[in-house]
This record gives sequence, C-alpha cells and structure tokens, in this order.
Amino acid sequence: MAPVKERHPSRSKSAAVRMAMLRPSKREVIRWRREGRIRGGILLAFGGFLGVLAAILGFGYWRENVARAAEPAAVVYGDTITVAELLERVKPRAQALDAQARFYEAQGSAQVATQLNLQRSRLPDQVLDGLIEDRIVRRGADERGIVVTDEDVEARIRKEIAEQAALSRPQPTPTPTPDAVATPGPGAAPEATPAPTAVPTLTASAFDPAYETFLARASITDQYYRDVVRSEVFKDRLKESFEATIPRTEEQVRARHILLDSDENAARARQQLAEGTPFEQVARELSTDTGTRDKGGDLGWFGRGTMNAVFEQAAFSQPVGEISEPFQAPNGTHILQVLERDPARPLAADQLKQRAEQAYQGWYAGLKGSFDVEIQLTPDKRAWIIRQLSPRRGA
Repeated sequence: MAPVKERHPSRSKSAAVRMAMLRPSKREVIRWRREGRIRGGILLAFGGFLGVLAAILGFGYWRENVARAAEPAAVVYGDTITVAELLERVKPRAQALDAQARFYEAQGSAQVATQLNLQRSRLPDQVLDGLIEDRIVRRGADERGIVVTDEDVEARIRKEIAEQAALSRPQPTPTPTPDAVATPGPGAAPEATPAPTAVPTLTASAFDPAYETFLARASITDQYYRDVVRSEVFKDRLKESFEATIPRTEEQVRARHILLDSDENAARARQQLAEGTPFEQVARELSTDTGTRDKGGDLGWFGRGTMNAVFEQAAFSQPVGEISEPFQAPNGTHILQVLERDPARPLAADQLKQRAEQAYQGWYAGLKGSFDVEIQLTPDKRAWIIRQLSPRRGA
C-alpha cells in the first residue's frame, strides 16, 4: 500500500487564502475597500502636505531672493530706487569696512573693529541718502542745463588717480638755506605770490596699472566707479552754479570779544577795561574762547548769518571802537568791541565756497523733505540688505 503524502500546513493555508481571495466574501470586499480608501486618503494628505511645504519654501525663496530685491527703498520724482540697487551700492563699502575690521582685529584693536562693524550696519541708510541726493542733483542739473560728458568723467578719474599716486610717493624735504630764511630788510620787495601747485598727471602707461590696482583694492568695477565720479562732477558743477549767483561783496565787521564763564569774571573784566588795561591783555587772561584768546579775542571779519543772533545783533549795531557792557548770548557772556565796519567788503574765495555750500545744502534739504521724495527703507528691508552682504568673520 502506497504511503499517504502529508500536506504541509503552510502550503494548505496559502492555498486556502488563495481560494478565499478568488472568492472573497462580501464582508471582506467591504473591508478591503475601506482600507483602500484610508490608504488613499493618507497618501493624498501626505502629498498635499508635501505640496504645501514646497509652496511655502518656494514662496519664501521667491520672497527672499526675488520679491524683496524688487521692492522700493525710495521713490524720487517717480523714479524708484530698488532694494537691489541699494544693495549693489552698499557692497563695496561694506567690503572695505570688513577689510579694515579684520586688520584692526589682527592688531588686537577690538574696540575699533566694533566701531567699524557699527558703521557697517548703518550703511544702507547712508548710501540711500547718497542715491537720493544723486537723483535730486541730476534733476537740478537738468533744469539748469548742466551737462557732464564721458570726457569730463575720464578727466576727473585721471586727476584723482594721479593725486593718489602722488600722495603715495615720498616727497623730499627741502633744506632751507640761510638766504632763504633771512628776514628781508625794510626796503626789500614783497614776496611774489607762490604759483598754484600743478595738478598731477600720469602717462597712459602709468595710469592704466594704477587705475586697475585702485579698482582691485576697492573691490569695485570700472562702471561702478565711473557712475560715482559722474555724480560727484554733477554735484560740483551744481554748486558752482550756486556760487555764480552769490553777491561778491557784503556788509562785514571786524570785532574782538572776551568770552566769560561767570558774572564775577565778567565784572572783573569790565573793571580792568575801565581802568585802561588793554583789551587783548584782558582777553588773554580771562577769555574762555580758546580759538581767539591767544589772538587777543580777535574774531576777524565776518558777515551776517555767521554768529548767533544775539551776538550778530550786537556786532552790527554797536559803534566802531566802543566796548560793550557784558551781555548774555547762547554760548556765554560776552564783552564786545567792533574794530572796523565795511558795508561792501569783497568775499574771499573760501567765503564764496562756504556761501555756495550753504545755498546748496538749503536747496537740497528743501527738496529732500518735499512730497516728491518718499523714503521706504523699512527695518525689514534694511535687515535683508545686511543679510545679503558677505558675512563678517566671527559674526
């Protein structure tokens, strides 16, 4: 009799399962469908989560690297200065400050490096002020017919590079001879006015390497520097146009004063003057004005708008030669003597430059504060610019 072949339990079970799957019960079919829906829901939810996460990350990247850069930092006469444009102007200055900070850190001057880092954080506002001024200056130049050509820019660049090269070369110190330092006699002719110092120049072969070295050291491009120089030339010529409109003469007085820090010293000074003590002697002894004390209190010639209002009123109303009683002004107690008065004194060259600068600053401040200039550099935009800069070592 042949032996009966036993079936392996696992094989029998698998066959049974296969048979059951071929003919599942209604209950099993419902359960399978329910489980399938659950798995599908989980997969769909997970896919949706990944989609939302990708959208959030994508939006964040777009916001940080695209949208923020295109936002306005300022609008000047309808012309937008974008955050990206501001960033490009900030970068070279930030790199220069970083290099200085690393140098001072290596020298052990941590305090100086900290101050430089503080300056770095203020760069966005400072550079934006410059860009706004540039836009206002260009508009003012257009209104006055001022033109700056590429040749003008090239000439200014060559002049500045030549001046830098001249400063970097050591200059020999001339040794004076006895004849050169001898005091001229009473009948000697007055010394001739020295000729103005010649503007340094560089040949083409010397200029090119010097200019390339300058650009590399400053970490800027040729076009960047030319844009900066063009703005400087526009500003200088605009100031020259203001200077051309300034009167060449004005009423001025020459006066001297004694600045006193107490009523007691004021009374003492007035008594000494009444007793005949020379004005300059009292000034050297009692005046607290270190700028004029050693000169006997002499202020030189000055016009209106130079001194504070109280002092100016006294100076322009007091008779020549008269010594005033002590009077109080915002900066202390004064005793004043007017030495000379000229109703039409010619302005010196430096005074004309000063008046032109004052006129320019007043003009610029008025336009910057107008409705045509909108500053939109928020703390978020400022922080974004700082993040885009090369990180400081150890920051």
